[in-house]
Amino acid sequence: MLSHPQTKGIATAVLTESAVGEEGDKELKELLKKQDSVRRCCSKCPLKAMRKVAWGVLLGGSVALLWAGTTHSAKEALERLHAPFFITWFCSTWNLLLFPIYYMGHLKDFENSMLPYLRQCSRFLGEEGVTVRILLKGAAPFSVLWNLSGFLYLLALQRISSGDASAILCCSQAFIFLLSWIGLKDRFMGVRIVAAILSITGIVMMAYADGFHSDSITGVALGVGSASTSALYKVLLRKRVGEVHLGPASVLFSCVGLFSCVLHSWVCLMLYLTHVEYWPPAQAMPWHTLCVMASLMLAFNVLVNLGVVLTYPTLLSIGVLLSIPATVDHFFNSIAPQLSEVRVAAAGIIAVGYLLLLLPENWDEGTRHWLGSLWHDSWREDTAPSSGRSGTYSCEYLFCSTEK
Repeated sequence: MLSHPQTKGIATAVLTESAVGEEGDKELKELLKKQDSVRRCCSKCPLKAMRKVAWGVLLGGSVALLWAGTTHSAKEALERLHAPFFITWFCSTWNLLLFPIYYMGHLKDFENSMLPYLRQCSRFLGEEGVTVRILLKGAAPFSVLWNLSGFLYLLALQRISSGDASAILCCSQAFIFLLSWIGLKDRFMGVRIVAAILSITGIVMMAYADGFHSDSITGVALGVGSASTSALYKVLLRKRVGEVHLGPASVLFSCVGLFSCVLHSWVCLMLYLTHVEYWPPAQAMPWHTLCVMASLMLAFNVLVNLGVVLTYPTLLSIGVLLSIPATVDHFFNSIAPQLSEVRVAAAGIIAVGYLLLLLPENWDEGTRHWLGSLWHDSWREDTAPSSGRSGTYSCEYLFCSTEK
């Protein structure tokens, strides 16, 4: 049966369009599948997301105020008690309370007593169970790093202002990225390299504020040592333990407090006997200031490490950044230090670097999707709704990527 040439051309065109349509349908199906998964993530619980943001604003402000109060109490304690290691030891022992606090908060969810649940949460230390050898191997290094970081921070507070010390401590995020990139082979990100450079620039400007031959450069160096030790603590935690959940994290902090109480008490005694540190009689000891500082630090650790149940970790990290102006204002009201333009610029540069470090790994992809959707929607308003390329999708994709 003969067919007309025009009919053959129409049939060929239809087949070509159908083949192209099949390829387009595959891409469209993949895109729609991705879109649906993201929309299910974000659109199912908008109230939950808003509640987490509200909690984040509240907890972030609380974190800033708690750290400001802790730093001010530390300054006051150092003025009345020239024993920075003893102050660090006293505050570290309060970490023993973290696991009981976590257990009491989840008491209704567990029918077992505390001991079996403690064994369950301690599995990250080793499969052999909780023994003295396992605790020494798994938790003692973290206790040493924790106390060393706090000790160096108190030594820095003796030489520089609270705002400078808090700003330098925020540079620990840059050190965490560098150590993770080198030691854990994390993904290379150019924006985080820029953030690390900005943090180092802010440190140099902070040291230059009073001249390189002043006593403040020693305080800046001690602050950098504290931030580096804190970064090493967190990177070592990731390397040896991995992603620690809330229960194991509370157990680890309690182990840090236990080893501080048992092992580091001998260091305090040796420093006292060698007259490196001096303790007044028990009646003259500033117990009120020490207890206030320890309780504020305990509350700070509870919010930073256990607050992820209620809000996004990024908002808690922003609260840590807000501790810089909070400590400056708090310290300004009591002693009124001189705030130079160099210090303000250095703190601003460190803050910019800190915010860049908070960007998620796929921030560029999410931003590209969002900008592409804006361009597509502005020039192709007649696009069919079934194309799956709406601006809502890209914004949701960016938000959910940031949440991770």
